[in-house]
Amino acid sequence: MPSLPYSLEALLLGRKREFAGIIPDVVVSEEHENEVVVTRHPVDTGANVSDHAYQMPTVINCQFGWSDSSRLLNSILDFSIFKGLTTTKDVYEKLLELQAKREPFSLSTGKKQYPAVIITKLKTTSTVDTESSLVVDITFEEIRFARTKEVTLQEAQQKNPQQTASVNQRGTSQPVLTTAGNRP
Repeated sequence: MPSLPYSLEALLLGRKREFAGIIPDVVVSEEHENEVVVTRHPVDTGANVSDHAYQMPTVINCQFGWSDSSRLLNSILDFSIFKGLTTTKDVYEKLLELQAKREPFSLSTGKKQYPAVIITKLKTTSTVDTESSLVVDITFEEIRFARTKEVTLQEAQQKNPQQTASVNQRGTSQPVLTTAGNRP
């Protein structure tokens, strides 16, 4: 059975792969790269200590396609941000603009939902056979945000409060004039 353009499948069958409100006409491939790095510290000749590991942000490589012949119909039916964009050139310009903004957006793939990614790489090639379409390799990288919180520790909880206690308001201080010649 021949398949529908992907954006029509998303609309009619509920399958949804999208990013920043963009639904591709064709999903050629999706590749998810998850990596954990183990730290290694040399402490002696020939010896490494591996004391912990950390997870790298996920990198997602996708190959998506759009066609000039289906662009107008799909944009009307899928209510995408490409509504009214009728050429693959318009689509590519929008992708370049999204990459240049470097602002996180969500990505929904067939395997996982990523709440914050950015486009780190776009690659496309046009040939005589693909001139009326846009097949683009897009590399997304997951963005992780740090959460910070200010806390105040009570002096009773500190081993050396004179050195580590929070700064306290002690009123107004007056400078004292000293002479440099009085130093030992």
